[in-house]
Amino acid sequence: TGADPRAVRARAVVEGVNQPKRKTGDFIRPSDGEPLDPLMAWMLSQAGLEPSAYRSSAIQRRVSACLRRLRVNSADAARDLLTRQPEMLPFALNTMLIGVSEFFRDEAVFDYLKNSVLPDLLETRDGLRVCSFGVSGGQELYSVAMLLTECGALAQSTLQGIDCRADAIQRACEGVYGADDIAGVAPARRERFFQPSGGRWAVSPVLKKRIQWIVEDLFTGAADRECDLILFRNVAIYFNETHSAEAWRRLCSQLVPGGILVTGRAEKPPASLPLTRLAPSIYRKNLS
Repeated sequence: TGADPRAVRARAVVEGVNQPKRKTGDFIRPSDGEPLDPLMAWMLSQAGLEPSAYRSSAIQRRVSACLRRLRVNSADAARDLLTRQPEMLPFALNTMLIGVSEFFRDEAVFDYLKNSVLPDLLETRDGLRVCSFGVSGGQELYSVAMLLTECGALAQSTLQGIDCRADAIQRACEGVYGADDIAGVAPARRERFFQPSGGRWAVSPVLKKRIQWIVEDLFTGAADRECDLILFRNVAIYFNETHSAEAWRRLCSQLVPGGILVTGRAEKPPASLPLTRLAPSIYRKNLS
């Protein structure tokens, strides 16, 4: 099934294609001093993203994979191809910024959300305002939607899934997954929340209609959200130290007092932020 365009409030990821071109040999130096591969810097810039925000070592090895996916043998050939066919930019960019996600990824984290975080938050709210940044295929936000359904709070909640990659948002909005993708979903949840769809599995419309999917850059997008729960998992690892700290600051500012931030297993927000660690990967914003 195709995505409902009304469900995607998108500032297209290819918006920057008419920006002044950089020469392929020009390196962009991030604020932490690591030089970016010139093709990588050009692609990020063309996509309307800030090249200096990204940590070169996190995505440098993906340049050769990008060339293979585009079926070209040089950076100049890749740039020429993407200039002639800008609609391929999201596809190429996705090979650089690999999005890996799973339903109920890190089971202990979702168990803690279900048994502690959600009941505590819902003591003072009928529903929750949930944002997931860097959603990739959308599995983790759908997982939260399942938990909210089980708590009887989905209908009163608002959920937003945000990613800078238009194709990732398209996949998440469609909500159709292979058997391997849902292998970690308990059979009872699979029966309740998924429907067979041409040999694959489609997320139930009950979940889909509660989620708004948005193409947006974290650093230039809306900064005035008020969230009870934010998922920001395995995204900061792509940013250099300066921009990583800025990302955590922006997200913390959008959390209401007492709100919850969920991080990746290897990620830790700066100690200077008003956050208290409740459990591995789970932080609460201080009340004062």
